[in-house]
Amino acid sequence: MLRTVRVRGFSTTSRQQVFFQKFFQPVIDASKPKPHVVTQLVKPVGLSAPPTATTKYSRGNSFKDLFDQEKTKKRTEELTVEMSKSGMYDMFTFNKTKGKLFIAPKSYWRKDKALFFPHIIGKPLAKSQSTGPVEDCLRGKLSIVRIFGSKTGNELSDQFLEKLGEAQSDLLKDVQIVNVNWMENYAKTLIIKMSMWSMRSKVPADLQKTFFVCDREQLPFTVRERLMINNLYTGYTLIVDPELKIRWMACGGSSEEEQATFQKVIQGLKEEISNPQKAPEQKAS
Repeated sequence: MLRTVRVRGFSTTSRQQVFFQKFFQPVIDASKPKPHVVTQLVKPVGLSAPPTATTKYSRGNSFKDLFDQEKTKKRTEELTVEMSKSGMYDMFTFNKTKGKLFIAPKSYWRKDKALFFPHIIGKPLAKSQSTGPVEDCLRGKLSIVRIFGSKTGNELSDQFLEKLGEAQSDLLKDVQIVNVNWMENYAKTLIIKMSMWSMRSKVPADLQKTFFVCDREQLPFTVRERLMINNLYTGYTLIVDPELKIRWMACGGSSEEEQATFQKVIQGLKEEISNPQKAPEQKAS
């Protein structure tokens, strides 16, 4: 007589469902992003730790962290935001705001409150320069850093410099201009690097040493969010002090008020650097 033996297999289906519901379901449920609201910056923007050659930014939880309820909750919230802000969302937001995602602060952030510029690796346009950390170029100098990933973003952020008339030309003395040209991913970065000869013909020779081509993906989404530089279609203008702290920041083109503030910030920081013992004027905290 043929006997049928039924062997009960070990199933992970129920466990997989529990894991899915705990971690991924809240992310999927957040299908509709919140409308973007344009507000004025008040609190300092940047990272809590200074950039170093060994800095590495976390890209999510480790396997061990999946069993930590607090870390899992935090990561779920991060993924919820990331999934809600797709490329279409960025384009819609850009068109709606005309690139002005936020209004620049009314003054620069105090040195003791300001946060740091990130660690970014970039390839300079200058043939004599090799790939390396962008912060090495910034250290010890007052810098205007322009970050853009499109032609429109470049044109918008360039307004702050274009609107400086001949009367303000001395304002940029002892101030360097650094350009960070974002590439959306590694593949596009590679293509651009192979055609850098074409870019060199469009950028003045004296700016090529401080013109960097960078892969945007080297900064995780969450880091770009903290730095408020996540929208690829607009441009950003940052003023970074010699200690790599972001002292002021703008987005998109310059309004009349922002242009005036931009000039006052540069002048104020130049005075702060040249005379650090002088009591500072009231600034944004």
